[in-house]
Parts: sequence; C-alpha cells; structure tokens
Amino acid sequence: MRLQALLIVSIILTSCAPSPEGAVFSVASYNAYCLFDGVGDGDEFEGFRKADGYSEAVYDERIRELAMMLGREVDADVIILEEVESEIVLMDLIERGLGRKGYHYYGLASDGGDAVNVGFVSRLEPLSARIHSFEGERPMLELTFLVAGERVTVFGVHLRSRLEDGSDDVRRGQLEHLRSLISERDDSFVIVAGDFNLDPRRSGEPMSVYPDALTEETVISLSADPGRVGIGVMYAPLLDEDISFSSPGTYFYDGSWHIYDSIIMGKDAIDGNALEFGSIEIVTSFCLLDPLSRPLRFDPSTGRGFSDHLPVVATFRRSR
Repeated sequence: MRLQALLIVSIILTSCAPSPEGAVFSVASYNAYCLFDGVGDGDEFEGFRKADGYSEAVYDERIRELAMMLGREVDADVIILEEVESEIVLMDLIERGLGRKGYHYYGLASDGGDAVNVGFVSRLEPLSARIHSFEGERPMLELTFLVAGERVTVFGVHLRSRLEDGSDDVRRGQLEHLRSLISERDDSFVIVAGDFNLDPRRSGEPMSVYPDALTEETVISLSADPGRVGIGVMYAPLLDEDISFSSPGTYFYDGSWHIYDSIIMGKDAIDGNALEFGSIEIVTSFCLLDPLSRPLRFDPSTGRGFSDHLPVVATFRRSR
C-alpha cells in the first residue's frame, strides 16, 4: 500500500534565495557514497563505524570537502543526493559551506527503514515537498517548484542495489510506482533525478530505451531522440548521441562503465513552451577521479575521495 507523508523543509538562513524567474534552472543528481553522519547508531555499513575509525573528525573533514566540491563543481539550483544517512548530514553541508552558496533549504525522504536515503539541498524554496513510501521499497522524494511560470515537479529516486537478493523485482516495483506518480502529474513539467541502479541500454531492464531495448519487462520507456518523446516515453539526454560527454558513464564496476545515474524528463522539456531542456553534463572534475579517470570513492582510512559515482547536472532555460 502506498503511503504519503509531508516532508519538512527547513530554512537554514533568513536571507532570500535567488529567484528562478528569467534565469537558468538546474538540477543535479549525486550518489554521495555511504554519507553517514558522525553519530554512531549501529546500522552504519562496515568501514563507516567508529570501531573502523570513522570518527567525528573524519566526518567533519569529509563534509567540509564535500560542501566545497558541490558548491564549486556541481552548483545546481537543486541537488538530489543519494546514500545520505540523516538530516544531520544535510544541515552540516549547508553550515559548512553550501549556505554561503545560497542553499537554504533541505529535506530527507526517509521512513526509518534504510541506513541511506534520498535527500536534497536547494537554493529555491519548494512550493511543496513530499515523501512517497512503499512497503518494502525505498521512499521517493517529490519536490514542486514554480520556474519561468511553469510548475516543475522533481522526483528524487534511488532504486535498489543490484547486489541485493531479489533486487530486480524491487526495482521493477519502484519503477511501477514512479510511472504511476508521473502519470498523475500530467499538468506539471516532470524531471526525475537519481541513481536507478540499471543501465537502460541493456536488454531486459525495466527502464529501457525505446524502441531498441523494449521488452515485456519494460516499465518506463526512454528515448535518446527528442523527436520520439511523447506520451509514455521520456527523454534521457545522457543517451543522446548528439550530445558529447567527458565520461562514458557515471559508474565504473567490474571493468565496465555504466549509466546508472541519470536525469530524465517528460515531453514538456522539449515542447518549445516556457521552460526547456538546455544541457546536461557528467561532472569529471580532477578531484573526483582516480589516476585512471574512474570515480574516486571516499576512503575512511585516508579521508580522500568522494564517491564511486559521478555527479550529473541538467540545465533548463526559458524558450525563446
């Protein structure tokens, strides 16, 4: 059974956030990799417990470096963050540097059932914010903004890891719920950002490229061609061969690159009215990469690195 709860959006600073009217609106997705706070609750992953050396001092330095990196290299109006343990992390990111970059709002989609969750920090005050909780599945985040006179809905998602038993069925169920939510927002400009833990280019995935990789298992259809986007088919610009990227994927595993992290959008993003898709990039700043140009994940023993995923940033502009 689907449950809905209001997400509390806290204002950290009293100064006004910049208005999106007449400006670029941008959304980012970043799996921050096991972003546990400095409080030991007992459910932290191996390597991130106090007994492993993940101390408050290590956490404090990690948050400081992460806040600097996000403010400098990502710098989107709304940043969707995956693998966040608690609201403490989001507050600390704002207090350690993101607040000075205009990020005044934050929230976490958590039902208490997961050690890592989807959260957000934002320069813009949402009109509304909700959590969509589903039994046995990770909650999804829904934010609504008014941008360039258009109502924009941003979903933040993190589908189940492929390393967990039975995860294929769980991801399919999550996407079925997401498809239902998207269909209910037909009066809104819809953007979905997150870590999908699947590459839609692979055959048999529940989120697949239209029409090349569609099967009876497909739940959400994507197109790399804006001309094929329409009812039931969303645009996935990371798959668009007409766009150049500085990395072949967002996640490197077992010797291969994958596009697990993505920002997809509905037909309103390319209809020529009001707000329009402008650009998308995979962020490959030097500090995020190892010597082989792969994501440099955070190592608690050294305090170096950030994540095993790369950030994705999409911008949207007023149509001419």
